[in-house]
Amino acid sequence: MASRRTPRLMALALLPVVLLSAACGGADESPGGTAPDSGARLTMWVRNTAGESAKKLVALYNKSHRNQIKLTVIPAETFQQKVGAAAGARQLPDLLGADVVYSPNYVKQGIFQDITQAATSLPSKDNLSQAHQQVATRDGKIYGLPLLVDSSLMIYNKDLFAKAGLDPDKPPADFDGIYEAAKAVRALGGKTYGFYFPGNCSGCLAYTMMPSAAAAKTPVLSQDGTKARLDSPALTSLAELYRKMYAEGLVPSGAKSDDGTTWTTAFMAGQIGMVPIGTFAFPDLATKARFAWGVAPFTAPDGGANATFVGGDVIGVTRGSEHYAQAVDFLTWSVTDEPQLEVWAKDGHLTPRFDLAGNKYTQNNPARVAAVEGLRDGFTPSALPYGEIFNSQTGPWLQGLRGYIFNGDTAALTKAQQAVQATLDQAR
Repeated sequence: MASRRTPRLMALALLPVVLLSAACGGADESPGGTAPDSGARLTMWVRNTAGESAKKLVALYNKSHRNQIKLTVIPAETFQQKVGAAAGARQLPDLLGADVVYSPNYVKQGIFQDITQAATSLPSKDNLSQAHQQVATRDGKIYGLPLLVDSSLMIYNKDLFAKAGLDPDKPPADFDGIYEAAKAVRALGGKTYGFYFPGNCSGCLAYTMMPSAAAAKTPVLSQDGTKARLDSPALTSLAELYRKMYAEGLVPSGAKSDDGTTWTTAFMAGQIGMVPIGTFAFPDLATKARFAWGVAPFTAPDGGANATFVGGDVIGVTRGSEHYAQAVDFLTWSVTDEPQLEVWAKDGHLTPRFDLAGNKYTQNNPARVAAVEGLRDGFTPSALPYGEIFNSQTGPWLQGLRGYIFNGDTAALTKAQQAVQATLDQAR
């Protein structure tokens, strides 16, 4: 991502159900049937995480269409509150881009209109990452398409690997490999450590630990977001790996208190062998890293399968829009070649289309190509109380992991599982 994701961006509160329900009452008329490019004036809101590229996206659309879109970029910290107030006042924009993990709430509360016909008719539909659409789907109907896409993965320092006697072109492929590589890099001594993770950032740990459980076919959340499994063998094994590496000093002590604000600091300084992170770090790595680096997918404990957490933003047409056909015209255009390449790829972002993974902007960047290809194994967990459970600093997800990793409480994940399931049950 061009704008670095922070824990504050990852810990936004959910929109109140009652507010959204009130906002949508009485707005059940059918979408208008006017020409898709009729010269309509539309409004669009996005979070500032997508802001600069979204400005270019809208400018490109406005230049080539009679329709004209007025874009408003809103700070991510206040985005949910802004949308909630606008929903209550029936003043939502025509097009709304929002954090992908909160899209199930928008869909359930009727904020987004059904775009199933347009989504299933896309020429690129078979090459389009499905993670965003899946969490914006309800009862078989699709309500959103990808806007901004990022993906979690492991980044490693090739120079440190070489110095430690490891093959810099072969990153660890399973949990045992991660541990052995971390030991080898730490043996270099001084301020050099084998591994790092932000141990006090709930959203960061969800983004980077959930994929291993998904790869092992025991995802932390069921696809419908009603069942949790925090105490699966895969997640327990990963928590045990983190506990062991931290206890043995393979991870800097500062990891325990890091809320995400210094997530990449030591790695950028060339002092860390491996860090689970996301593609939003690519721009900084490209300009600041003074060492060779590579990427590796998150794996199941035995390395038998890979997975990635697909983050970013979904965009949809709001329920109150009087320009449905024109808004859908923008959505379908946004996933065509020109905007995908000349806006998102050119700006250093991932394109959600697998067939565009290798392009003129990525041909010399194998990490980005690998990240786009990795979206085939991508998932986006969803649940109505997702923020309360997985992004809150006081939520059961973070407390369970910290209890296990830093306190050695082997029952911590089971306790967290019980608390999470109770919260999911209450939200149904």
